[in-house]
This record gives sequence, structure tokens and C-alpha cells, in this order.
Amino acid sequence: MQGWSNSGSIMDIATLNVVTTPPTSTIKSAIERMVEHRFRRLPVTDSGSGRLLGIVGSSDIVDLIGGGGKYQLISKAHSGNFLSAINDSVKRVMNTDVLTINSGASAREGLKKVLASKRGGLVIVDRENKVVGIVTERDFIETALEEAGTKKVADLMTPNVVTATPGTTLGDAAKIMVRNSFRRLPIVSEDRLVGMVTTRTIIDFIGQNGAFEKLVTNDIVEILKTRVSEVMAHSAATVERGAELKTAIELMLSTKEGTVCVVEGDRLAGILTERDATRSIAL
Repeated sequence: MQGWSNSGSIMDIATLNVVTTPPTSTIKSAIERMVEHRFRRLPVTDSGSGRLLGIVGSSDIVDLIGGGGKYQLISKAHSGNFLSAINDSVKRVMNTDVLTINSGASAREGLKKVLASKRGGLVIVDRENKVVGIVTERDFIETALEEAGTKKVADLMTPNVVTATPGTTLGDAAKIMVRNSFRRLPIVSEDRLVGMVTTRTIIDFIGQNGAFEKLVTNDIVEILKTRVSEVMAHSAATVERGAELKTAIELMLSTKEGTVCVVEGDRLAGILTERDATRSIAL
């Protein structure tokens, strides 16, 4: 590993002036803030001291709307009433086990932490546990590009991809994503890639009020039966199976997408994520 990965500070690649939210804010306002700033995660901090209390991410929202255990907040605590539930406080869905790193750490240490976890980023804190920055897999991508060499996409991609069809319901897609710890789910029709559902497209669906247009009685089921064809991105970045890793990373950077679909002709052959590209730095 070269450059910052040996001696550079984690702060050199971090996003500073981090947008946070207090624990008393509503789930709805947290979603809207993530959508507005194009973030997948939002640290939750004490409004008085500024100390880190937890984090809420787009995956937590997918879990909440039917993908996993957090769905009980809607189904039980709010008797299935979606509107009531998302106006509950964000502390009800935040994770308190936050992946953090001290502001004095090196970028190499940060990379090791990210690679050792299943999480896409880490929060940088000072000695008082106040948030001073945030780093995600995307922040390591440029280094992955520099070190890509002649590595091939086929050697790093995930083959045998789990997919869904345009007719899959949002509820079923959410379950697939949470069960497999996926942030992205390719949508195929007759073996052809036709779109992509991601945690981001799902929070956009909620934060930009698409979900509310489905409500008649405020029952979450009215949202969960939505077809993913109404939620998915109708295009996805693609590269051929034989492409070099460098090409895929450049595509991620230019499209600002965290995934590149790997194709053979018009057939989906695999998927390459920011995590896969980041892991290549250590190979």
C-alpha cells in the first residue's frame, strides 16, 4: 500500500462539517435530510454536548419498512400505521454500536477497520467522542484506482448475483436486502438487466413523498405492495466481464454510483461494488 495508506491521516480523506441529527428528531426528518444531502448515513448526536450517540442509515430504513426486526416499530408499536411510525423519534431505529475511529488515526487504520467490518463507513471522533468527520468506502476509491494496475473485474466481482424482477413487491425486495445485508438489488427481466433497487432509491421513494402517494389508510401494507419497477433506478452502470478494474472504478467515480453491474452481452454476470474495489487495495 502506498501514499496516504501508509502515513496519511484519516482526516486527509474525510468529509468534514458532518451533517448530524439529534435523537429527538423524527425518522421522517432524518430520511429527508439524507435525501437532501445524498447521504446513506446520518450520525445521531446529543444536541447539547455534540457527542456521538448512534447512527441511522439507509439500510436501517429498509429494515424498518419491512425488511427486518425494526419493522416491529411499525407493525406493533404503531399498529401498522406508517405515518405515525415515521414521525416517531430517530432514536427508535438508530444503531448505538457505531464504527468509529479517532481523529489522530491514519487512513491505513481506517481502511483496515472498514474492510474488517460489514459497514460502508466509519465516524471520526475526537477525545470527547464528538463527531469531527466521516469516511466511507467511496473515500478510498481513488486510491484503489491508483493501485488497480492490470487487475480484472472478473477476479473481484461477485458472481451468481441475487436478483429480483420488476414485479417483485417492495416488501419482498426489502426482506431480500436485509436478509443478505445488501445495499443493492439488480432487477432483471428475462435474464436482462433492467434496473437497480438500492437503499438510496428506497429512501428517495420515501423522502420525496412517493410512498405517501400510495397511502389511503396509512397502513404500511399499502406501501409494501408497491412494485419495485416504481422504485428502482431504470438504468445501471455496466462493464463487460473482461474489463479492467480501472475502467470499473472510473465508471463509479464518474456516475457517483457505488455499484457496477458486470455483463456478458446483455446478461448479468456479476456485480462489483465499492467494497470490492476497496478490498483490492489490500490484495
